Amino acid sequence: MHGSKTDKKNIQLLKLLAQLRDHIDLHRIIGLNVEALREDRISNALLGYLQKSAHESLAIYICKIFETSNRHDLNSIPGIIASIPAAPVSDIQREELAAFGKKYRHEGTPADAKSYLRDTLNQFRTAHSDSLDGLKEFRDTIGAHSDYRADITSLPSHAEFETLFSFAKDFYEVVSSSIIGVGAAVIPRRVGSGFIKLIESLGVQTPRFDFEDEE
Repeated sequence: MHGSKTDKKNIQLLKLLAQLRDHIDLHRIIGLNVEALREDRISNALLGYLQKSAHESLAIYICKIFETSNRHDLNSIPGIIASIPAAPVSDIQREELAAFGKKYRHEGTPADAKSYLRDTLNQFRTAHSDSLDGLKEFRDTIGAHSDYRADITSLPSHAEFETLFSFAKDFYEVVSSSIIGVGAAVIPRRVGSGFIKLIESLGVQTPRFDFEDEE
Protein backbone atom coordinates (compact mmCIF):
# COMPACT_ATOMS: atom_id res chain seq x y z
CA MET A 1 0.00 0.00 0.00
CA HIS A 2 2.98 2.29 -0.48
CA GLY A 3 1.75 5.59 -1.95
CA SER A 4 -1.86 4.86 -1.00
CA LYS A 5 -4.17 7.27 0.80
CA THR A 6 -3.50 5.41 4.04
CA ASP A 7 0.25 5.79 3.51
CA LYS A 8 -0.04 9.53 2.86
CA LYS A 9 -2.23 10.04 5.92
CA ASN A 10 0.16 8.02 8.07
CA ILE A 11 3.06 10.21 6.95
CA GLN A 12 1.09 13.28 8.03
CA LEU A 13 0.39 11.61 11.38
CA LEU A 14 4.14 11.13 11.78
CA LYS A 15 4.63 14.89 11.32
CA LEU A 16 2.00 15.61 13.99
CA LEU A 17 3.72 13.16 16.33
CA ALA A 18 7.11 14.78 15.80
CA GLN A 19 5.68 18.17 16.72
CA LEU A 20 3.82 16.75 19.71
CA ARG A 21 7.06 15.11 20.91
CA ASP A 22 8.77 18.51 20.88
CA HIS A 23 5.94 20.22 22.78
CA ILE A 24 5.89 17.53 25.47
CA ASP A 25 9.67 17.62 25.89
CA LEU A 26 9.87 21.40 26.12
CA HIS A 27 7.03 21.57 28.65
CA ARG A 28 8.64 18.87 30.81
CA ILE A 29 12.19 20.25 30.69
CA ILE A 30 11.08 23.71 31.80
CA GLY A 31 9.09 22.23 34.68
CA LEU A 32 11.98 20.02 35.83
CA ASN A 33 14.52 22.85 35.73
CA VAL A 34 12.40 25.86 36.62
CA GLU A 35 14.06 26.61 39.96
CA ALA A 36 17.57 26.47 38.49
CA LEU A 37 16.46 28.60 35.57
CA ARG A 38 15.07 31.25 37.92
CA GLU A 39 18.29 31.27 39.93
CA ASP A 40 20.19 32.11 36.76
CA ARG A 41 18.10 35.24 36.36
CA ILE A 42 16.27 34.08 33.27
CA SER A 43 13.06 36.06 32.88
CA ASN A 44 10.17 34.43 34.72
CA ALA A 45 7.85 35.96 32.17
CA LEU A 46 9.75 34.25 29.33
CA LEU A 47 9.77 30.89 31.14
CA GLY A 48 6.07 31.16 31.83
CA TYR A 49 5.35 32.06 28.22
CA LEU A 50 7.39 29.14 26.85
CA GLN A 51 5.81 26.60 29.17
CA LYS A 52 2.29 27.91 28.62
CA SER A 53 2.79 27.86 24.85
CA ALA A 54 4.10 24.30 24.97
CA HIS A 55 1.18 23.25 27.21
CA GLU A 56 -1.41 24.74 24.89
CA SER A 57 0.28 23.36 21.79
CA LEU A 58 0.57 19.79 23.06
CA ALA A 59 -3.11 19.85 24.05
CA ILE A 60 -4.10 21.01 20.57
CA TYR A 61 -1.89 18.44 18.85
CA ILE A 62 -3.26 15.56 20.91
CA CYS A 63 -6.75 16.65 19.87
CA LYS A 64 -5.66 16.69 16.21
CA ILE A 65 -4.23 13.18 16.50
CA PHE A 66 -7.32 11.63 18.08
CA GLU A 67 -9.99 13.74 16.36
CA THR A 68 -12.99 12.28 14.54
CA SER A 69 -14.89 14.29 11.92
CA ASN A 70 -17.73 13.60 9.51
CA ARG A 71 -16.99 16.81 7.60
CA HIS A 72 -13.24 16.65 7.06
CA ASP A 73 -10.91 13.96 5.73
CA LEU A 74 -8.43 14.02 8.59
CA ASN A 75 -4.90 12.70 9.06
CA SER A 76 -5.85 11.67 12.59
CA ILE A 77 -5.89 8.10 13.89
CA PRO A 78 -9.65 7.74 13.16
CA GLY A 79 -9.06 9.26 9.72
CA ILE A 80 -6.34 6.73 8.94
CA ILE A 81 -8.48 3.82 10.13
CA ALA A 82 -11.32 5.01 7.89
CA SER A 83 -8.97 4.92 4.88
CA ILE A 84 -7.91 1.29 5.38
CA PRO A 85 -9.69 -1.14 3.05
CA ALA A 86 -11.73 -3.84 4.81
CA ALA A 87 -9.91 -7.06 3.91
CA PRO A 88 -8.79 -10.25 5.67
CA VAL A 89 -5.35 -10.07 7.26
CA SER A 90 -2.40 -12.35 6.59
CA ASP A 91 -0.81 -14.39 9.35
CA ILE A 92 2.01 -11.87 9.73
CA GLN A 93 -0.42 -8.95 9.85
CA ARG A 94 -2.54 -10.78 12.40
CA GLU A 95 0.48 -11.27 14.65
CA GLU A 96 1.61 -7.64 14.41
CA LEU A 97 -1.87 -6.22 14.94
CA ALA A 98 -2.55 -8.55 17.87
CA ALA A 99 0.70 -7.47 19.56
CA PHE A 100 -0.36 -3.83 19.25
CA GLY A 101 -3.87 -4.54 20.50
CA LYS A 102 -2.73 -6.65 23.43
CA LYS A 103 -0.44 -3.84 24.60
CA TYR A 104 -3.58 -1.72 24.96
CA ARG A 105 -5.76 -4.48 26.47
CA HIS A 106 -7.55 -5.64 23.34
CA GLU A 107 -7.52 -9.41 23.63
CA GLY A 108 -9.48 -10.18 20.45
CA THR A 109 -8.03 -11.85 17.36
CA PRO A 110 -7.75 -9.62 14.29
CA ALA A 111 -9.95 -10.69 11.37
CA ASP A 112 -9.38 -7.50 9.39
CA ALA A 113 -7.16 -4.53 10.18
CA LYS A 114 -9.82 -1.83 9.88
CA SER A 115 -12.23 -3.18 12.48
CA TYR A 116 -9.47 -4.41 14.81
CA LEU A 117 -7.71 -1.05 14.90
CA ARG A 118 -11.03 0.73 15.38
CA ASP A 119 -11.90 -1.53 18.31
CA THR A 120 -8.47 -1.01 19.87
CA LEU A 121 -8.79 2.76 19.51
CA ASN A 122 -12.28 2.74 21.02
CA GLN A 123 -11.10 0.76 24.03
CA PHE A 124 -8.16 3.13 24.53
CA ARG A 125 -10.37 6.19 24.18
CA THR A 126 -12.79 4.80 26.75
CA ALA A 127 -9.96 4.12 29.20
CA HIS A 128 -8.60 7.65 28.75
CA SER A 129 -11.87 9.48 28.16
CA ASP A 130 -11.39 11.94 31.03
CA SER A 131 -8.06 13.11 29.63
CA LEU A 132 -9.20 13.26 26.01
CA ASP A 133 -12.47 15.00 26.88
CA GLY A 134 -10.63 17.52 29.04
CA LEU A 135 -8.16 18.25 26.26
CA LYS A 136 -10.97 18.69 23.75
CA GLU A 137 -12.78 21.09 26.09
CA PHE A 138 -9.54 23.02 26.52
CA ARG A 139 -9.01 23.12 22.75
CA ASP A 140 -12.58 24.23 22.04
CA THR A 141 -12.86 26.89 24.75
CA ILE A 142 -9.33 28.19 25.19
CA GLY A 143 -6.93 26.78 22.59
CA ALA A 144 -9.02 27.64 19.53
CA HIS A 145 -11.34 30.29 20.98
CA SER A 146 -11.59 32.56 24.01
CA ASP A 147 -14.75 31.55 25.81
CA TYR A 148 -15.38 33.82 28.80
CA ARG A 149 -17.20 30.97 30.56
CA ALA A 150 -14.20 28.64 30.31
CA ASP A 151 -12.80 27.64 33.69
CA ILE A 152 -10.29 24.85 33.11
CA THR A 153 -7.75 24.82 35.90
CA SER A 154 -5.71 21.76 34.91
CA LEU A 155 -4.84 19.42 32.09
CA PRO A 156 -3.73 15.78 32.31
CA SER A 157 -0.45 14.86 33.97
CA HIS A 158 2.81 14.54 32.10
CA ALA A 159 2.57 10.75 32.45
CA GLU A 160 -0.81 10.85 30.73
CA PHE A 161 0.59 12.97 27.90
CA GLU A 162 3.27 10.33 27.42
CA THR A 163 0.67 7.54 27.40
CA LEU A 164 -1.37 9.30 24.71
CA PHE A 165 1.76 9.94 22.68
CA SER A 166 2.89 6.31 23.01
CA PHE A 167 -0.43 4.95 21.76
CA ALA A 168 -0.35 7.23 18.73
CA LYS A 169 3.28 6.36 18.00
CA ASP A 170 2.59 2.62 18.29
CA PHE A 171 -0.42 3.05 16.00
CA TYR A 172 1.72 4.85 13.41
CA GLU A 173 4.32 2.09 13.59
CA VAL A 174 1.90 -0.83 13.27
CA VAL A 175 0.16 0.83 10.31
CA SER A 176 3.56 1.41 8.68
CA SER A 177 4.76 -2.16 9.09
CA SER A 178 1.56 -4.19 8.91
CA ILE A 179 -0.70 -2.23 6.57
CA ILE A 180 1.67 -0.26 4.34
CA GLY A 181 4.66 -2.59 4.45
CA VAL A 182 7.40 -0.04 5.13
CA GLY A 183 9.70 0.64 8.05
CA ALA A 184 8.57 3.26 10.53
CA ALA A 185 10.57 6.47 10.77
CA VAL A 186 12.30 7.42 14.00
CA ILE A 187 10.82 10.45 15.75
CA PRO A 188 13.70 12.77 16.69
CA ARG A 189 13.95 14.72 19.94
CA ARG A 190 16.20 17.50 18.73
CA VAL A 191 14.18 20.36 20.24
CA GLY A 192 14.43 18.95 23.75
CA SER A 193 18.14 18.24 23.37
CA GLY A 194 18.68 21.68 21.89
CA PHE A 195 16.88 23.36 24.78
CA ILE A 196 19.07 21.46 27.26
CA LYS A 197 22.17 22.78 25.48
CA LEU A 198 20.73 26.31 25.56
CA ILE A 199 20.05 26.35 29.29
CA GLU A 200 23.47 24.80 29.95
CA SER A 201 25.01 27.72 28.07
CA LEU A 202 23.02 30.06 30.31
CA GLY A 203 24.63 28.57 33.40
CA VAL A 204 22.27 25.81 34.54
CA GLN A 205 24.38 22.97 35.95
CA THR A 206 23.43 19.40 34.92
CA PRO A 207 19.92 20.24 33.72
CA ARG A 208 17.39 17.42 33.84
CA PHE A 209 15.99 16.12 30.57
CA ASP A 210 13.53 13.61 32.02
CA PHE A 211 12.12 12.38 35.32
CA GLU A 212 14.51 9.43 35.25
CA ASP A 213 17.40 11.87 35.71
CA GLU A 214 16.65 12.03 39.43
CA GLU A 215 16.93 8.28 39.98
